Amino acid sequence: MKDEPVLRLALSIHAHPGVYALLIGSGVSRAAGIPTGWDIVLDLIRKVAAMEGEDPEPNPEAWYKRRFGEPPDYAKLLDKLTTTSAERMALLRAYFEPTEEEKEQGLKVPTAAHRAIATLVELGYVRMILTTNFDRLIERALQEVGIEPDVISTEDDLRGAMPYVHSRCYLVKLHGDYLDTRIKNTPEELENYSPAFNDFLDRVLDEFGLIICGWSGAWDTALRNAILRCPNRRFTTYWLAKGELTEEAKKVICHRRAEVIRIESADQFFMDLVEKIEALRELERSHPMSIKSAVATVKRYLSEPRHRIRLHDLIHEETERVYRELASERFNTQVPQVTKEMFQHRMHEYEAVVERLLAMLVALSYHDTGENAYLLTRCIGRLVQLPRRDGNTLLVELQLYPALLLTYASGISALAVEHFHHLAAVLIKPQYRRRPDEKVPAIETLNVRIFREKRWIPRQNAEREYTPDSNYLFEFLRPVLHEYLPDDSRYEEVFEIFEYLLALTYRDLVDESWAPIGRFGWRYGRWPEDWESSPIFEFAQAGLKQGPDWGLLKAGFFEGSLERFQEVERTFQEWLFKVTEEMGWH
Repeated sequence: MKDEPVLRLALSIHAHPGVYALLIGSGVSRAAGIPTGWDIVLDLIRKVAAMEGEDPEPNPEAWYKRRFGEPPDYAKLLDKLTTTSAERMALLRAYFEPTEEEKEQGLKVPTAAHRAIATLVELGYVRMILTTNFDRLIERALQEVGIEPDVISTEDDLRGAMPYVHSRCYLVKLHGDYLDTRIKNTPEELENYSPAFNDFLDRVLDEFGLIICGWSGAWDTALRNAILRCPNRRFTTYWLAKGELTEEAKKVICHRRAEVIRIESADQFFMDLVEKIEALRELERSHPMSIKSAVATVKRYLSEPRHRIRLHDLIHEETERVYRELASERFNTQVPQVTKEMFQHRMHEYEAVVERLLAMLVALSYHDTGENAYLLTRCIGRLVQLPRRDGNTLLVELQLYPALLLTYASGISALAVEHFHHLAAVLIKPQYRRRPDEKVPAIETLNVRIFREKRWIPRQNAEREYTPDSNYLFEFLRPVLHEYLPDDSRYEEVFEIFEYLLALTYRDLVDESWAPIGRFGWRYGRWPEDWESSPIFEFAQAGLKQGPDWGLLKAGFFEGSLERFQEVERTFQEWLFKVTEEMGWH
């Protein structure tokens, strides 16, 4: 299996957050157009040679040694080329900081790999990054997600930094920073680290697993020796290899018993790794604490308009996760015979799958001021499209249960605060594709009619109840909506008003001769005097007094017409009283 090593790594990182350190070499920054340290040294030598009026090719290093009698030194090269600190900074920035044209070309800016690494840090999976690079692309990627790393590039930094166990992210620039002339660049400079850096590396390499990317192992003698002298192998070392391995790399791999993962690029690998870890995180989000976290995220995004896109992505991704699960073989409808136990088990499975999305949409309906109501329509419209249209009829129609739960929960939440535009987004706007070339209002199929076997509803004595389906939804949604409707009497009122509006909307948009009857039918639909003392009657009368300014009408119900509402309500009540009498509810 091609992805098996990557999957093992993702599983290990997910199971052990913070125990893997990244070792990042020049190969990761090369994709951004950043030159290696040695490339810079050679280019500086060429500039010195040009000032001397000589040609250093084909070997600039050898020319420098002949000309000056010593190996090239980064600081001395800068001294030969510049006279002031400002000149030195300007010269160095040209190698590491992008011009406007380079920004447009995507050069010298954080790559997909840098941003994926920042995501791993943001999620708490990586806390230690070792790099041989001088650039600041990792720092910039981390800052984009709101993280300021503790950067260690000199011994002074190492002595003054907080212990790494208390840091959210330790970024150790083993060879220095490009704005510091003390960087290590030449083979001679890379042969040894100070005792302080060696002690630090010994601790890190002993305590952390290691993921190596973009490092050849060929030139950095001191770093290679630090790895080779470390005896610890409690966590697997992963070496990400794009091309042929150097002999030095093979020695390190053998010593660490490292697993080699062949990659096409650092960008692709780290994006795939983040995707797999995110998938593992999704599996855990059915835990109640994860639901609380998701709801808190929705509320936080709603509180600031700048998070509008993040909110969209959050709802969209959760909706797609639910749809993928509903479309999986777990919910196969090709079953020759369905039993009561099977029917009830599937209902509970659907409830578990949609649990987090349910809580998120309830929070959205209640707290949003209107700008994001379209997300309710998109979500319900997505889940009302059946993954399977053939098989056992009971199970085919039960596929609508998750969308029905979302319709009820978000609709009741919206109604609780009279967010009528959100209610319209739930009851009026979602559409259902009855046939490939025909769309109808989703409410046509999103009602309690999906429960063909009402006696199988998981309620004691369901076969003796008038509306066991509605009663079950009432009880099931109570804890979901408790935060928003803590008073039991008020919850009951809003629930029944919602079901009444659902019935009226159905008659208005779908069928003038029928409508789904909820709990309100047996509570208030048997005698006119019961109806006129009900919360439903009070709700309707309060709205009628507002006339055309009634929020329900302004949101688009009954085409905004008060007369249309009154006509639909009148004919429905006449039909309701007749039906309840025929069914013996009187």
